[in-house]
Amino acid sequence: MLFAHPAANKSPGITVGTVLRATRHWQALPTAHGATPVRRYLVPMQVKIALVQLDIVPMEPLKNLARMEEHAAKAKAAGAQLVVFPEDAVCGPLQGQTAFVPYAAEYLARMQALALRLGVDIVPGSWTVAENGVLYNRTFYINADGTLAGWYSKVNLWATEKLHIAPGPGVSVFPTRFGLVGLIICWDISFPEMFIAMRHLGARLVISPTYWSFPKKALRSEELLDDEVLLIDSLCTTRAFENDILFAYCNAAGELQNPDGSLAVLSGRSQVTHPLQKVLVQAPGNAEEMLLCDAVLDAPPAAAAAVA
Repeated sequence: MLFAHPAANKSPGITVGTVLRATRHWQALPTAHGATPVRRYLVPMQVKIALVQLDIVPMEPLKNLARMEEHAAKAKAAGAQLVVFPEDAVCGPLQGQTAFVPYAAEYLARMQALALRLGVDIVPGSWTVAENGVLYNRTFYINADGTLAGWYSKVNLWATEKLHIAPGPGVSVFPTRFGLVGLIICWDISFPEMFIAMRHLGARLVISPTYWSFPKKALRSEELLDDEVLLIDSLCTTRAFENDILFAYCNAAGELQNPDGSLAVLSGRSQVTHPLQKVLVQAPGNAEEMLLCDAVLDAPPAAAAAVA
């Protein structure tokens, strides 16, 4: 199922602090029926992106939120216009634990207030939200004025997620000050039809908050890491190239101790890829760091001719 997400249709599971303004309506959305996008989406896309490869503290949302605020302020000071955090950035992977779900709206409101205070667009990773008793893994795009541009619920769930989380209804593409943007989460990157659908709706930039890890096994950890890096790098480069988009992939950092005592290693490797220039910026490993990238994507030839 494909749908273009109108930001004005606020999700029933989201409440916004009264200090924040209402979301703008989406007009002139390109659809499969041939509606024409507004003029400003036909020009080159230019944006300075900060990817925060965050070492997330599991089940410590207040600590994570405070560190996200610190990183966002540093990114803004460095000139970033858009700051992206990993999947599960606020709470870490909950694995069926629901104690933090009632606070989902508060996490969103705090991130909206941060965007408004700094004057920077933010994709604050993702967290679990509840709607009508159903749980979703959801990410958001927050405008620099604190309003909500769009949201997306993860469609392609990892095996362990399927035990507790429901898949979202479809792709999400929405307007921002930089142009039309799509959101995915982590494992969605493995499904090219997601990108085809977003590109069909006019997306020029796709953003992927991610929590990609693999089991730590003493005898093969280095080989496993090499395999994961090869897979991630290949997918990021391919998705940008085959869809003529900018692709921003923001993974988490460090290691995670699972409930059974085993360790998982985050793959890191956050990066921004370009259809022609390939890798614009890339984390060399899985340590916590912030990456900055000046990304420019030319308008499609037909669009450039229309503007001229």
